[in-house]
Amino acid sequence: MIGSPNSDQLQTFAAVAAHEHVTEAAMELGLSQPAVSHQLKAFQQALGLSLLERVGRRVRLSEDGKALLPVITAALAALRAVEEVAAARRGLIAGGLSVAASNTIGIYRMPDWLAGYVERYPGINIRVRLVNTLAAIGLLRAGEVDCALVEAPEPTPGLQEMLVEDDELVVVVSAHHPLARLERARVADLSRHRYLARERGSGTEALAAELLGAAYRSGQVLELGQVDAVRSAVLAGLGYAVLPLAAIGEFLESGELCRVHTGRPSLRRTFRALRRPVSHSPALDAFWGHLRTVAYQTQ
Repeated sequence: MIGSPNSDQLQTFAAVAAHEHVTEAAMELGLSQPAVSHQLKAFQQALGLSLLERVGRRVRLSEDGKALLPVITAALAALRAVEEVAAARRGLIAGGLSVAASNTIGIYRMPDWLAGYVERYPGINIRVRLVNTLAAIGLLRAGEVDCALVEAPEPTPGLQEMLVEDDELVVVVSAHHPLARLERARVADLSRHRYLARERGSGTEALAAELLGAAYRSGQVLELGQVDAVRSAVLAGLGYAVLPLAAIGEFLESGELCRVHTGRPSLRRTFRALRRPVSHSPALDAFWGHLRTVAYQTQ
């Protein structure tokens, strides 16, 4: 081959084949007759085949042209499909968004954060993976998700970050637990009771040591993988836990759970969104922009 055929040549050939006339094809394409003739010549040279035969002032397909026409028609249809899909994604009529969210955010905050986005872009398919904070960041760095929603206590170099919402970590027990009767629970008091922990790698667990000080994991420990499991265990009176206010606010209000006062300062953390700086799909850019509108407005 002298060269590779391009989409303009395919369209020109298809128009000439349909009209069996170069001038009429040129009029349909909005090109001059010499431009069409040049495209046809370049196309045939690229293929190394003679696709057209002149009959008087008209042209007709050669046997090679007849053999190639269905393939060329299918190729043009595929190109149109590519353009239509790309246009739909640019216009957010279609597309996909994958998000890794920490358990607390994914269960308690993300539904509120997503509501306006899915209402505005109903054609976007969204896939959410609930994992702990470290795993969410790992999935993002590996390119397996577009965005991560986490409560990372430390900086995340190399990633673009947006602060979305603040939360408070609270030491809690069931209203019927012995610790609920103490005005202040000291290290020795906490050590006599079971600590209900999240798994290591959880954003909550990473900060629990700071909140509990010397009492952290100083007695019996029951480690549970999900924030809901920890909350249920606390409600059942199995021990005390450090839990996000976002997950237990209603139970504190109802009196089913009580705060345990340790004499240490309360601890607040920030829910944040992370993305790779080089990742800019239309669906992700729209989601990032949407998060900016809800940041610090959903509390």
